Amino acid sequence: MACASASPCVLARARAVAPRNAASRGTEPSSSGARGASPRSLGDRRAPWARAASGGVDVSLSSTLPALKPWAEAKVQKCAGAWEKAAALAPNPPIAVVDLVPDEPSFSSPDGALSGDVEVKKKKKGPFETEFGAFIYDKGYRQLFRALGYPGADAEAALALECLNGCAATLAPRDASSRVVLDVSCGPGIITTRIAAGLRGYDTLVASDVSEAMTKRAAEQLDTLAATTQVLRAKEGNDDGEGDDAQTPLPAFAAVRADVCALPFADASVAAAHSSAGAHCWPDPMRGFKEIARVLKPGGVFVASTVVLASPIREKYVENGDAADSSAYQNGIWDVNTPFWDADAVVEMVRDSGLVDVEVLKEDKCFVMIAARKR
Repeated sequence: MACASASPCVLARARAVAPRNAASRGTEPSSSGARGASPRSLGDRRAPWARAASGGVDVSLSSTLPALKPWAEAKVQKCAGAWEKAAALAPNPPIAVVDLVPDEPSFSSPDGALSGDVEVKKKKKGPFETEFGAFIYDKGYRQLFRALGYPGADAEAALALECLNGCAATLAPRDASSRVVLDVSCGPGIITTRIAAGLRGYDTLVASDVSEAMTKRAAEQLDTLAATTQVLRAKEGNDDGEGDDAQTPLPAFAAVRADVCALPFADASVAAAHSSAGAHCWPDPMRGFKEIARVLKPGGVFVASTVVLASPIREKYVENGDAADSSAYQNGIWDVNTPFWDADAVVEMVRDSGLVDVEVLKEDKCFVMIAARKR
């Protein structure tokens, strides 16, 4: 489509879907009051592509993003004009995928892999960093997690939503800057879309992954969710305010390619954060947890699922003298995309990041879901 060449920082996708503007979803414009926000005009914070009363279309890249760090804001401003002009030519432009990975590497791991790396020698993509890999992960690989104790996508999302929606009830009535949910390591959007469909009390959901292919696919899934929801509600007559769903519009959506170890968002800029099966894949989990703690607003909640070692494997490590406890395992054996030692080890890392009230919501075999809060 015409948007594809608008700017190198906008990773536009090839196909658009049916209309999904915020006006049809019932989203109301609200003012910004983001603490720590970089100096920029947020306008009326309508969802992207929302139809204005004049009949125009809002194609602003920043209308659904939380406050950004200065370097990230500069990136958005650099490409915003070109994107908005190109997107305005499309009757129903898709959600833009904005690349906000730092230009400088955020850190280096022992094996030379970089989180958010921009190397002179281009790093080979992993199996799930390609568009085909993202498709396979979505359609088959993730379903194998059931063998690890994962409860299934619907059940996992329901557990997360219980905490996320509970947090929304404590937010200020119309503080739009407090009503952003950040989904970190969103992958292809399997859990993201289910959370989006069930969110209550939030204005925006931002899907984020360091993989360009995964972020694009998640954006496509959110586009499809919005379009499908609009069609179904119109068919049921809910556009006229009938039925319960008419009172619970979908949030606005944004998609950002970002490094969890160097998030582009300003301090205290999001109300809640979520991550499904992601933390054990981060090159530096402790740094990732600290970044999430940084961007959360006081009182904000963090919900995450991850993978830990099965009990027999832990016992084998101890028996062989390879690792006597979680500290020895984490410092000597653990590597990227490897399970953590146990649920207690995950709780300790999250607590050490500065979050409080850390609790295990569910544990089954290798599956662990935790929740925490920022003081």
